[in-house]
Amino acid sequence: MMKDLGENLVEEKKITKLTFALFTGLFLIIITAIYSYFIVLQKSFIWEGDGFSQHYLIFKDYSSLIKTYFSNPSAGLQFWDWTNGMGADVLSAYGYYVVGDPFVYLGLLFPASMTEFAYHVLVFLRVYAIGIAFLFYCRRMQLASSGALVGTLMYTFAFYVVLNVTRHPFFLMPMLFFPLLCIGIEKILHNESNTLFIVVIFLSACSNFYFFYMLSVLIFIYAVIRYFNLYSTKNNKLLLAYVWKAVYSYLIGLLLSSILFVPIVGGFLQSSREPGNFASGLLVYPVKYYWSLLLNLFISERYLWTVFGYSSFALLMVPMLWMQRKKFSFIPATLGLFAVMLTLPAFGSIMNGFAGPYNRWTFAISLFVSLGAAILYNSRFSLKKKEVLAMGCMILLYGGVLFVVIQVIDFRTAFIAPLIFASLMWLVLFLANKQQNKKALTKRSKGFYSAVLLLLIMANLGYSAMDYYYSWGQNTIELSVDYGTIDDEYLMTFDQLEQQLPQDKDTSRIGVTSKDNHIKNQFIILEEMGLNSYLSVSNGFISNFARQLGTGQFQLIQPLRNGFDDRQIANNFLGVRYILTEKENEVYLPYGYEVVENLSDKSSDFIVAETKNYFPFASANSTYLTYESFEKMNPIEKEQFLSYGVVIDSKEVETTDLTLFDQSLNVKSVGYQLISENKSKADIEEDEITIKEDNGKVELLLDDATVLQQAEVYVYLEGVDFTPSVSDPLTGTPTAFNARIELGERKKTIRQSDVLSFSSYFKRENMLFNMGFQDENSKKETISLQFSKGGNYKLEDLTVFVVPLDKDYSDRVMEKRDNQLNIETFTNQMISGSITMTEPSILATTIPFTQGWKAEVNGEEVETILVNEGFVGLPLGAGTSKVTFTYRPPFLILGAFLSLAGIILLALNHVFWNKH
Repeated sequence: MMKDLGENLVEEKKITKLTFALFTGLFLIIITAIYSYFIVLQKSFIWEGDGFSQHYLIFKDYSSLIKTYFSNPSAGLQFWDWTNGMGADVLSAYGYYVVGDPFVYLGLLFPASMTEFAYHVLVFLRVYAIGIAFLFYCRRMQLASSGALVGTLMYTFAFYVVLNVTRHPFFLMPMLFFPLLCIGIEKILHNESNTLFIVVIFLSACSNFYFFYMLSVLIFIYAVIRYFNLYSTKNNKLLLAYVWKAVYSYLIGLLLSSILFVPIVGGFLQSSREPGNFASGLLVYPVKYYWSLLLNLFISERYLWTVFGYSSFALLMVPMLWMQRKKFSFIPATLGLFAVMLTLPAFGSIMNGFAGPYNRWTFAISLFVSLGAAILYNSRFSLKKKEVLAMGCMILLYGGVLFVVIQVIDFRTAFIAPLIFASLMWLVLFLANKQQNKKALTKRSKGFYSAVLLLLIMANLGYSAMDYYYSWGQNTIELSVDYGTIDDEYLMTFDQLEQQLPQDKDTSRIGVTSKDNHIKNQFIILEEMGLNSYLSVSNGFISNFARQLGTGQFQLIQPLRNGFDDRQIANNFLGVRYILTEKENEVYLPYGYEVVENLSDKSSDFIVAETKNYFPFASANSTYLTYESFEKMNPIEKEQFLSYGVVIDSKEVETTDLTLFDQSLNVKSVGYQLISENKSKADIEEDEITIKEDNGKVELLLDDATVLQQAEVYVYLEGVDFTPSVSDPLTGTPTAFNARIELGERKKTIRQSDVLSFSSYFKRENMLFNMGFQDENSKKETISLQFSKGGNYKLEDLTVFVVPLDKDYSDRVMEKRDNQLNIETFTNQMISGSITMTEPSILATTIPFTQGWKAEVNGEEVETILVNEGFVGLPLGAGTSKVTFTYRPPFLILGAFLSLAGIILLALNHVFWNKH
């Protein structure tokens, strides 16, 4: 039997088309009130952080890719993109953002010139759809129209939605899917059709695997609690019947999505992401987290992605739900469970895929809060005296808690605004119920009180959003890109100097310097091959390559960035022929890259540098080193070896006819004394440096400064372990710091992120600084080492390495050119060419390794191998080899077969299992 949440309410109407129309009108009013400010300031919804580098850029590129396919379907879909980092699988790279989002495909209705406008329209459509989905849920739960309308407004304009309008628009999708999944479960639990549940599982699995995982856990929690709310008897047979129906419905939906879900998840499992320690090693959160749980309930702020920001009307809901908990038991039961989950990092980690304990799942709490608020609004004229009194006490209690909390934080007016709104709402309820108890309210009086309460809730929601965006509040609107400028910003990344580069047939890449931190995914829009990428899912093999070579710029979602720390051989090896950067960064150009005056526009702030020593895209090598031997080298030696031969797994390749590398590499350590010029700021004790003030500095005084001449210089910190001198009792022990090395004009910084930065945190035990090539006139005797935060820095070792100028290096590069694959076809789907070798060898490419690349040699399929820690390689025999590489996303065919199985099961479900 359906438990009607709206029963016993007088003169309340059911949800009809008029309710949906009223919501649409109120939605437009609130949207206009909040976001007209963006129009006034000519600001977009595109956050200058990830919005600029990821969300809009990927939406723009993917829309273009799909439109290209529709204009010429015979060419097939593009599954690989050479402009995305070193090259990336489109499904894996974009699956997290756009591939399965149904709203993205509505963007195809707009011409390319209106892409930015389309992006904004689709954000509004997502928000509107969130409200419509919740309103359908309210109708399913048989809530009366007026309360459902209020609950829907609260759900639609909860801070999670307001935040992600400009921060992460695709984070809005779970807010849409969750109420629809709940409707699906309700249908199953009431012996109705399971079709909706199957369809929404399919859509949510396609849309984003990360949030699909959370939704799966959340809908399981909802189903269990709701079952025992509806059927309290211990009927195991009935329980098993519902479990079976829910499980097979879930599996059908998941199977249907497999054509996207399987290859996307497969790419994620081979990505550079890493789980790290469970819950990041935390048993409890910092103290600040716990008081922020209370402070942020009704304001537009968040901490560790725990997002609330509800209308103050929810505060009045709490005592009513508690006092009527038998009637509405599943709402307080669910909220109680969620409250427990919020207290411990372990639950946050589980909900975040066993990674860092971010509470991004808190979007789900909005459904139950809004549902409870809808019930309260429907009960606004039938509250008991003790319920109204309890609501007043709740306001006083929250006010007391708030008073205590704001003693330790900087006060903002927004902190007391919820109390003001809650008090006004309570006053309306108090007066209405007091009058109702004396004499039944007239229809006109009820309309007046209802309207005032609705307006207060709308004003509360609007105020919270404005506090987040507007200049008198947090002023986050200033973090948005100016509307109408973003496309030009992409095109002017390098003042369009990339368009002046020679358009020859040579397959090479464009690089940047370590000072070009703003260059992330722009090469995609510029349609140029580079190295940089900034995506939530990046190739794990490229990540491993970057770590093996110890690049200090490495980040989990940006494995190759900032010009590979300006290292000569690494850039050459990756095929970087040109480097584009601002003139002021010329000192950071790797050795061998010279400014090309005729390509560097004198009116521009940018320069073009070129090298003759860039490696070919693919070349054959007969000299090899095993991974075991390679692992024993330091990062500089590893980089040096790449100019000699190829790294392979001797178990995968027959090495009889290959030559094992046995030369010594010209990498030398330099003697020095570690000194502190001011011991009041920095002190040194054996393997430990104590920094007594922030930005404290020590010096490496070289024994012989002449060893730096005509050599590349590196400083290598091994076994770094930081213990801060101070610990904030509210935010916990900080683990973030910057290490900075200075040598002459060059300054290099490596950052250790904080353990609470769960998305980017990993412990940097080693730090390698490339300080560049020093010419014969170099007389520098000291190298400075600075740490940004006070504390103790333990170092297992601190080494200064020099790599003297290698006169034979260019000859080795030329040898690789002589043995290169002569490329005849180079597209996103296929590479083909020929090569002639007098002896067996290994063809080493700079194609990022993935199982999706298949190879044929002289018409016969050959298994690819992993070479050089991150790239596709092939064993070649002596003679002429015609080589063809083709790409197809891994697991795509498997996913297609699984989706076909899902279609068959869906048909069987409809014919046999879904009869009513």
